[in-house]
Order: sequence, then C-alpha cells, then structure tokens
Amino acid sequence: MGASAHTVPYTRASRPRPEGQQAMYFVGKVEYQLDDRKRVPIPPIYRGAFDAGGYLSMGIDPCIQLHTPESFAATAAIIEAIPAETEEGDDARRAFFGSAGAVQKDAQGRITLGPEFLSYAGLSKDVVVVGVGDKLEIWDRGAYLARQPDALVNRRRATARQQAHQGEA
Repeated sequence: MGASAHTVPYTRASRPRPEGQQAMYFVGKVEYQLDDRKRVPIPPIYRGAFDAGGYLSMGIDPCIQLHTPESFAATAAIIEAIPAETEEGDDARRAFFGSAGAVQKDAQGRITLGPEFLSYAGLSKDVVVVGVGDKLEIWDRGAYLARQPDALVNRRRATARQQAHQGEA
C-alpha cells in the first residue's frame, strides 16, 4: 500500500502562506513495521518536509502526531490561545508541551519512537502512518482499523455541520 501526494493551494486561514506559495498536504496511508530499535520510516514522498527536523506529540486519539516545525507552531498557537490563568489552559500546556519532543530523521528517513510514545499509542510492531493534512499520524494498525467506522460517521457529521454553517453565512 503506498502513499500519494499532490500539491494544492494552502487555504487554511490559521496557517497563512505568502501569496502564490503552495504547500503540500500530507495525504494517504502507508503500513510499516517498527524495527527492533523502535524506528518507523517517514513515507519517502514526505521526507523532505522533515529535513529541518520535526516534533512528536501525543494525539487526542491513541496515536502519535509527527509535526513539521510549521504545523507544530500552528498547534502550539492554538494551545497558547487558551488563557494560561485557567486550569484548562495550564493543563493543555502541560499535556501538549510536556509530552512533545523534537525528532530528527536518520539517513534512511526513519524516526525513533521513545517508550512513552510507544506506550501511549499502543505500538508494538505493525503501524500505519496516516496523512492528516498538515501533519502525519502514527497508529497501531489494529487500533487504526477499528477506529475507521466511527471516523467515517464523524467525518460525515462534521462535513454536514460545516456545510450548513457555510450556507448560513
């Protein structure tokens, strides 16, 4: 199973780009196996996006998020917009920044996953690297497959809600 990518205009308001500049969306999914050193490859088509390194964070779902520096900064901005003087704001900062870590790919385009990330996402051997727009997610293969029926229902519900909201504007 391979990944494919295409370049589309970057239209997300939360991530402005210089006029005329295009950004790659991370799309598709690729199945891999963790090696004995707990390394997972970055899909070859996306390795260049991580030449300057990247960041790992724990997803809301039981997965690991692999951010480019730009997507990490955008997510950090969302977290930092939550007032720090609140319990939610403090907890959000601790959960996000406290569990995140910088990562560099090796010469073969692999990243090493630490024990805290492996445990959080329930990773042992078979994994799926999934493109989710501005970042990649690393899932246990079984957990990813089990999540798909709910994910499809949630996508339909969210899409319908967004379309209705846009019709009101």
